[in-house]
Amino acid sequence: MTELHAFGVSSSTSILVRCSPMKTGNRFSITFFVAFIALSLAPFVMGQGDARRKTVAMTYLKDPVGVPMAGTTIRPNARGEATVERWRKRNESEIDVKVENLIPAFNYGADYTTYVLWAITPEGQVDNLGEFRLKNGEGRLKAATPYQTFALIVTAEPHYLVKLPSKKVVLENRAPSSRNVQIKASEIYFSGDSGKYYTDSSPPEIASRDYEKIPPELIQGRRAVQIARMADSERFDPNDYHEAVQSLNEAEASYRRGAPAYDVGRVARDAISKAVRALSISEEKALAADRRAEINRRDEEVRRATESATDLQSRLSDTESRLKASEIARVNAEEQHNISLREAADARAENRRLKSEVNQLQDDNERMSKSLSDARAQVTSLQSQLSSTSSQLNATSSRLNEASSKAEEMERKERERRELEARRRDFATLQSALSALLPVKVSGDGFTATLPDAFFVLNKKDLALKIKSKIDAVATTIAAHPNVSFSIVGHSDARAGADAFALGRAQSTADYIGALGVPRDSLKVDSRADSVPLASNKTLKGRAMNRRVELIFSSPR
Repeated sequence: MTELHAFGVSSSTSILVRCSPMKTGNRFSITFFVAFIALSLAPFVMGQGDARRKTVAMTYLKDPVGVPMAGTTIRPNARGEATVERWRKRNESEIDVKVENLIPAFNYGADYTTYVLWAITPEGQVDNLGEFRLKNGEGRLKAATPYQTFALIVTAEPHYLVKLPSKKVVLENRAPSSRNVQIKASEIYFSGDSGKYYTDSSPPEIASRDYEKIPPELIQGRRAVQIARMADSERFDPNDYHEAVQSLNEAEASYRRGAPAYDVGRVARDAISKAVRALSISEEKALAADRRAEINRRDEEVRRATESATDLQSRLSDTESRLKASEIARVNAEEQHNISLREAADARAENRRLKSEVNQLQDDNERMSKSLSDARAQVTSLQSQLSSTSSQLNATSSRLNEASSKAEEMERKERERRELEARRRDFATLQSALSALLPVKVSGDGFTATLPDAFFVLNKKDLALKIKSKIDAVATTIAAHPNVSFSIVGHSDARAGADAFALGRAQSTADYIGALGVPRDSLKVDSRADSVPLASNKTLKGRAMNRRVELIFSSPR
């Protein structure tokens, strides 16, 4: 039994670089530090987030094999039968599939218009084999694929020219009982559609009987052009996009005039083809633009890292100079102290010698009176020298105390610098984490994370239920950095009561993330009403852009 998975990978990485003081002349270490920063800022690839599925992949050998198709959890009543025959000379597998008990694809949401059959290999390659045209829930499709080992699935899709299967898998093959097929027990991975262009999960408002009257190619054409527009094709590939829109308008006009369904379908298929081409080119150009922006961002980070390294080298050199001067002063003070101690010892020895002489001269006081007076004068002189030596000792001790105070001040400043660097690293980690969840704009003194209008109930102050998981992740991320303070500022479009509306949304955001562990005293709620618009209030899109809540974070000082 083979496991077939639709999956994606998302990754975010933060880089923490710790700087330590370096000895004088170690400029090679600074250069290596800058080079390491530059090499570490490689671009990261964001994968597609797709759903996991399991099915059976088989290797077809020769004679025709009947393969049952079973409905999935979203359509358990659906079923089908596929006949697969391998032609070695032509190096292809012929497939004949019949399905039944299917409902119109729009029941899974207005984004879906048709059903597509897919062949998926163990290596993750996918092959669009064609679409089913349903009549009373039944359909048949004959196709061929060069693959010999593959699984079969049926998905609901926006149009028949999609390149990757969607998450709406309604049918998948089961293991047959024939001996002309091998069932491989190996894991299969493939990249399905990310679903970023699937925004409407509710069925269309138009009645089912009216929906079925419209040629399917025209419905698919509308959806294909809509997807191209969502991919910003009007900006990235305007020629193909406008040709697709023109072809769609021609098909719409033909349909309104009552033209035959074949003629309407032919023009609509041309619109689908052009829209798919515009989508492909737009996604490539958008990816290229993202890569250029990433390169510019990396260049700016390398520049800032180089400036930081230069500043660090300058500060290290200054610190080393002060330390050398302090060491020289300490050595000189110690030498002076030793000299003073030796002189004091000599003075004490001389004093003892003079006292001995006085004792010897006491027997002949009169004869040695003059000599004794001289000796006493010498004692007085020595005492004066001793007093001078004591003063020098006191001055030396004072200089030692001053040097010790300077060393303690330098240690205090170094501790404060390290604490500031730790807060800045924590701030950078928070910025990186929020960038993966919200649009983030970096400024000179911090950054701003924006909650767009889509995060709130339309024209209300309450947060929308559909973004609960994302706002929970934002609150959890901020709560993990309790020492960071920030402001929650509400913005509104031009309306009556704009200030109360903006403040209400900001307060709703503060209450919600505060309930999830963000300290209340670390945030401030404010409103800018409609005084700081991002776009014109004359359009719905511009008004929606102006309705936002900004989380403003200031860099540690």
